[in-house]
Amino acid sequence: MMNASGRLKQMKVKRIGLCIALAVLSVAGVRTIYPSYSQDILFTRLLLNPENAAQRKVGALDFVAAWEMRSRNDNFGGISALSAIGDGQFVGIGDAGTWIRFNLNGNARITGSSIARLPALQGPEISFRDRDSEGIAYDPTSGQFWVSFEGRHAIRRYSESFGQQTGLMRPVDMQEWPRNKGAECIIRLNDGRFIVIAESVDDGTHPALLFSGDPVEQGSAVTAFRFRPPTGYRVTDGVQLPDGRIAIINRAIGFPGGFSAKVSFMDSLAIGRGRIVSAKVIASLAAPLLVDNLEGITATEEGQDTYLWLVSDNNFSIFQRTLLMKFRLPGRLHNKKPATLTATGSNSV
Repeated sequence: MMNASGRLKQMKVKRIGLCIALAVLSVAGVRTIYPSYSQDILFTRLLLNPENAAQRKVGALDFVAAWEMRSRNDNFGGISALSAIGDGQFVGIGDAGTWIRFNLNGNARITGSSIARLPALQGPEISFRDRDSEGIAYDPTSGQFWVSFEGRHAIRRYSESFGQQTGLMRPVDMQEWPRNKGAECIIRLNDGRFIVIAESVDDGTHPALLFSGDPVEQGSAVTAFRFRPPTGYRVTDGVQLPDGRIAIINRAIGFPGGFSAKVSFMDSLAIGRGRIVSAKVIASLAAPLLVDNLEGITATEEGQDTYLWLVSDNNFSIFQRTLLMKFRLPGRLHNKKPATLTATGSNSV
């Protein structure tokens, strides 16, 4: 039996352990700032599965490559959405009102990068709630970007290369969404319509809106529907593929496994007023596979192949990483036939 002295020592050890755990929890998610204006982003190649270096399949997807992204710039991190803008260029949105841009050439080497703050988000009248940028959409024809904000529910439009803000709208239908659980995801469809999905989940579904045109312009009709993610997961981003399907990234946080994610495909033709729309899961990522707080998804075409790219939000925490992952859609999932839809009432610019 343990004597009184032994029990006292054991209690002290437990208290010390508890204090350490609380200290770790208090730091996790807190932004760690290293003042720097460096525009460099460093890429480090990673394995999909540290326990099986040869693994290349994740559900229905073929793994191509993965990297950890780092930068000394204090505006780098918290990447909540990703958009491919052509010629190997990508733009990511950080959830502190920032954006990053980088190029990946054919040899998966960085050929240029930039990190900056979004325009029109500075000044005494602007709070952190105004800067909580979560989603990004891109129009390859005009070069414009749309960014969704979940703190003070809004959609802002920016000119090419984020030169200036060209529009701001706080849609009435979004103002009913819970504080800090607003427009997590914005998707520009190939026909000029837009989908916006809230982070909040009620009865297992997300509130969502379909705009008939540019959501920043007056005159776009709004269709309210709901999206049902996989049980226990939440939508964090989406992108429409050339064939009309919408690829969705869904994320969960659990104990003791930590982060996990599911990639699913939604049929854009299933969207309608008052409908509950779901998506088919095609791949799941969980330990021991490489995974973190995956919040962004985009797509590229290389020859006859379509690729999905995932990016993670490190919450500006020293305990998380900014991951970039590339997957190929296999032939049986690759459908080149586009969905034929008309953007009724579209006011896209």
